[in-house]
Amino acid sequence: MDIKELRKLPLPKLRDLAKEATDLTGVIGMKKEELIEAIAKAKGIAYEAVAKDVATISSVKQEIRALQKKKAEILSSSRDRAQLDRLRDKMKKLKRVTRKLAHAAGAAKATTPSAGGEGTPPAAA
Repeated sequence: MDIKELRKLPLPKLRDLAKEATDLTGVIGMKKEELIEAIAKAKGIAYEAVAKDVATISSVKQEIRALQKKKAEILSSSRDRAQLDRLRDKMKKLKRVTRKLAHAAGAAKATTPSAGGEGTPPAAA
């Protein structure tokens, strides 16, 4: 089993796998990515954190701003209710996407060691 197969499994199956195949404790309280990392370490599988692209977040936010401008134009001119509802729904979905990307980026940042810590020589220029 490799890391890709672990990521495809649903959380209950990951918990069962962790209980049966490893001696991990506290698997009920772990989030999915934490559980995948713990199983990978216990089984000796190479684990690399999923790095999210911050540029993706900014592009989604630009799209949200464009939709907000379009919403303001509709409100000032026609007040088409159906079109406003579609715009609100799309903005709501895009905001959820940005929150998920930001959360995943924060989790990936927390699991990777910071560069240039103490005891490491400075990089040669």
